[in-house]
Amino acid sequence: MQNEIPFVVQNLYTDYVTEPNPQFWPEHLKHDPVQGHALWAFYQGLRLGVQLTDACLEKL
Repeated sequence: MQNEIPFVVQNLYTDYVTEPNPQFWPEHLKHDPVQGHALWAFYQGLRLGVQLTDACLEKL
C-alpha cells in the first residue's frame, strides 16, 4: 500500500472537514479539542459514506 493520499481524498477533506468548532462536540470532549474535532470529523466521514452508499444503491 502506498503512503500517498489520493487527490480525490484531499478534495473531499477540504470540502467536508470543518475548522474545529466546540459547538459540534459532545459535552465530555469540550475540554479536549483534538479528540472532539477528531470525533466530529470521523462522524462526518461516516455520514458521507452512508450518503454515497445510498446514492450507489439507488442506481441498482
